[in-house]
Amino acid sequence: MPNLKISDFTLREDGMPASVDRLDNQDMPLQIVLLFDISESIQPVLKTTQEAALAFVDSLSQQDRVMLVLFNSEIHSCEQTTDDRKPIIREIRNAQARGATRLYESLLLGMKYLEGKPGRKAMVCFTDGEDTSGTLSRTEVLNAAARFGFPIYTIGAGAGLELASLQIILRQFAEINSGRAFFIQNVHKLRDAFNEVAAELRSAYVLNYYTRVAPDGRWHDLSVRTTDPEYTVHARKGFFALSALE
Repeated sequence: MPNLKISDFTLREDGMPASVDRLDNQDMPLQIVLLFDISESIQPVLKTTQEAALAFVDSLSQQDRVMLVLFNSEIHSCEQTTDDRKPIIREIRNAQARGATRLYESLLLGMKYLEGKPGRKAMVCFTDGEDTSGTLSRTEVLNAAARFGFPIYTIGAGAGLELASLQIILRQFAEINSGRAFFIQNVHKLRDAFNEVAAELRSAYVLNYYTRVAPDGRWHDLSVRTTDPEYTVHARKGFFALSALE
């Protein structure tokens, strides 16, 4: 929903009303981390997935910024620092499918990259399988996601979806900060999923407020609503406060 104002939102911290200090809307550039699985199992549909990823990058506004993370047994990243996206596009087009799947370390890399970036931030992760190559556990990275608070949009496709465990993993990462999970049985519909993600990212708002919680290192609940009950808000569910030692 475009053109919402501060007065259209209500915010509660641990159940208590909190005042929104500033609202960043669609005029703020997006900072996107695009994680792209290029493990060996993706080879039969690599061209189709590349085309979907390229269409997603092309749909972003000129002022938006993307960091591409290509992952298999290794992790390779390419950061966009100017309006020129040719290096990102070239990396996607030249990607070759080989090796295993280093999913969790790639996700953590994206979270660390977004920390401290201004404006609206999100991660978009495409994969066809579970982590088979990294050294981090799912629990470690889920806990990190809760601390960083960035929405994660996961897109699962291919034969890996035959395993219920992959769908569970992708849902967990998507739901922890109110992103979305997509499961695409027909890879030729991948572009539709990427288009949905792009449309949702363009409608994102960032609410800024001053917390009143003590530096106790604990989890604190957040609730974001709009004054119009017809709207449904997707927002992070809370945060871990800094501890007194940090």
